[in-house]
Amino acid sequence: MRALLSSTLALLALTVALPDAARAQVGAPEPGTPQPAPELEVQAPTKRLLVREGQDGRLLLGGRWYFRQDDLFVGVAQGWYRQRDLAGWSRARVPSSWNAQDLDQNRASVGWYRKEFTLPEAPKDVQRFWKVRFEGINYRSTVWLNGRRLGSFIGYYPFELDLTGLRRGRNTLVLKVSSLRGRTDLTHWRPAPFNGFGTGGWWNFGGILREVYVRPIDTIDVQEVRALPRLDCVRCRARVAVRTTLRNLSGKPRDVALTLRVRGPGLDERIALKPQRLAARTRREIGTRVDIARPKLWQPGSPVLYTLSASAQTVEPKRKKQNEPELVRRGTYRLSFGVRKLETRRGVLYLNGRRLRLRGASIHEDDIVTGGALTPATRSSLVRRLVDLGATVTRAHYPLHPAFLEAFDRLGILYWAQAPVYQLPNSFFDLAAVRASATRAVRLTVENNLNHASVFAWSLVNEPAGSRSELGRIGPGLEAFIRDGAAAAREIDDTRLIAIDRQARDGEPLTSPAYRYLDALGVNEYFGWYGSYRPDLVRPPTTTAELGPYLDALHRANPALPLVITEYGAEASRPGPVSEPGSYQFQTKYTIDHLRIHNSKRYIAGSIAWALRDFRVEPGWRGGAPLAYATPPWNNKSLIEETNVRKPVYSELRKRWRSTRPLG
Repeated sequence: MRALLSSTLALLALTVALPDAARAQVGAPEPGTPQPAPELEVQAPTKRLLVREGQDGRLLLGGRWYFRQDDLFVGVAQGWYRQRDLAGWSRARVPSSWNAQDLDQNRASVGWYRKEFTLPEAPKDVQRFWKVRFEGINYRSTVWLNGRRLGSFIGYYPFELDLTGLRRGRNTLVLKVSSLRGRTDLTHWRPAPFNGFGTGGWWNFGGILREVYVRPIDTIDVQEVRALPRLDCVRCRARVAVRTTLRNLSGKPRDVALTLRVRGPGLDERIALKPQRLAARTRREIGTRVDIARPKLWQPGSPVLYTLSASAQTVEPKRKKQNEPELVRRGTYRLSFGVRKLETRRGVLYLNGRRLRLRGASIHEDDIVTGGALTPATRSSLVRRLVDLGATVTRAHYPLHPAFLEAFDRLGILYWAQAPVYQLPNSFFDLAAVRASATRAVRLTVENNLNHASVFAWSLVNEPAGSRSELGRIGPGLEAFIRDGAAAAREIDDTRLIAIDRQARDGEPLTSPAYRYLDALGVNEYFGWYGSYRPDLVRPPTTTAELGPYLDALHRANPALPLVITEYGAEASRPGPVSEPGSYQFQTKYTIDHLRIHNSKRYIAGSIAWALRDFRVEPGWRGGAPLAYATPPWNNKSLIEETNVRKPVYSELRKRWRSTRPLG
């Protein structure tokens, strides 16, 4: 199968030499070599939406963009953000990553993106404002409009900015995007060959990796809506807490009436709230509750969803011929939610009163052509693979594209949501600034994914204190973060599990006082693959036969915490003897043996294979495989090659996952 990779890479090499129009089809910007200035194209946004949740009126800012590499970090000094012509720029598309096809360097750098656009004219006597929304940029971004700085943002999350300083006709939006990291970065803090830091557990793709939208606002912005259902018991009435954030962008106070509409099986209810006054240029959060007497519950196999719309209207002066004020609709936000109940009893996890037995694989957003900027077709393909496997759970190291979560909601696939805090040593958490940054990551992960019925756990961190020198010890700074991160998540959402994903290594502590802040434990186990042992112990590497006793000991040490196997697997790149690590045959036997052990433990609520499709880690990655089987930089533990070819383990897991009932 790996022969396909060579031919694919040869094809990609030809792609670099393709004409600009052809390159644009794969979303790749031009290389940084000097090019003639492209022709300037000014385009209007389109009505295409790739994410259902959000405000009415959103427009996709796609089409023609321009890109400029800034490896020497001179763009700000040279004023690229206010440049009128296109000298030095190349045509590109967004989403895109400038190092999408890099297999050698994993180079952190800076790139600039530019969009020339027009917006629809506002109707006469209408005061219209505009906002721009970025679904995901890696990693630091600064935004300018028509040469004026709008703001900046850091992290994997969506963010919005007011489009102040708009002109009639042509407008120029410019972004400086930096994938450079620091020595205490939350995920890519390890030293890199280029530019200091920027290496971590996955390739550091730079660019605008997700879509960009603009939307008009007519006086009042329905900025955000959160719906949080609660059930006291499986057959009880559902109480849905709804919190709506309104913002008055106008220069005078407004009386705003909010109307909610909830629809679902046997339900179509409207709730009109009393008008509330919003002072000029202020925000207000309005909370209310919607009750559902006999809710249909969301679960794998029956993913019932309810829809909620929140519409804001302003109360205008009385009409001359009528004796009542006029309500003028200003904006609407739409979302979906599901009603379900998670609970633990004696260390066993239940959904809607039934024990969970989940099977699935993690997702990494990496494509051999487009890198971290997945296309809608690629996302759909990965989701179809999960469905074909019979998967009922998935996971990622960072918040996935919201279109993934909307698909999981519709398909009944549970999602273990993880804040992007990865393998940081204890010494980092001893710094107040790092703890604050990590807690912010937790808070943003919860806020941006709260409405998705598929989310069943908020994981605060992956493999903390994971270095061999730390022996899995949770120090005071790390414990303080777990305490603060758990509190921050519960303040927003007290209906899901709070967890961390710990490594499983023999001889390391089985529990910690920090676990009192948790509801569940994720366990990344590689018994029989990595040398899972303390370096100060004189013993050979652990074996698969030792996994069962280890899990039992871990459960005894934490009897109230359900366990979810959040990683397991072995590298595989080509056929070979079943006894040879790195072969397809070894991977298949290893994976099935481990799944059989997981399945024998009642306290284990699920098993998530690492991962669904192979992805890039770092230039020298071997992943524990013998040199003859390693294919740096690819992590080969997945069920599917990076070329989308299924490995033999895929069909074996497909048979077992499809025959496993997720609710016992």
